[in-house]
Amino acid sequence: MLRLLVERRASLRQAQGWLSPVTHPQLQPMPYRVISFTMAQVRQGALGFQRELSAVLREHPEIKVYSVSPFDLDERRRFKDRFGGDIVYFLNDAACQGCEQLCLSLEFLAEISDDELPRRRTLVVGTPERGVVRR
Repeated sequence: MLRLLVERRASLRQAQGWLSPVTHPQLQPMPYRVISFTMAQVRQGALGFQRELSAVLREHPEIKVYSVSPFDLDERRRFKDRFGGDIVYFLNDAACQGCEQLCLSLEFLAEISDDELPRRRTLVVGTPERGVVRR
């Protein structure tokens, strides 16, 4: 737990330009945090965080929020079963820091690695990377 806290503080300082990147061979990065919402929560305005984060994209272009592709029904079902809710979102560290700075209270359910992201996903908040083709 302490190691995770130290790693998060170091990544925050690095993002603010205070430290150079340092990797530790025993630590596996967990770059995405998971949130999910039911349709009732969506109807009550739970997706407002997208609008708030989109407003700060110009200052923080590294923000990325993904969801499972709406066209991959098996993948949607798998993530729904794993995390609950009807819609599952994956926020990178920059998006989580943006939520903290904006005082958005989101309940993170888990942390997952880049390898655990859905194969087919939709960029909900963020700027698409140019020249990257995923199959």
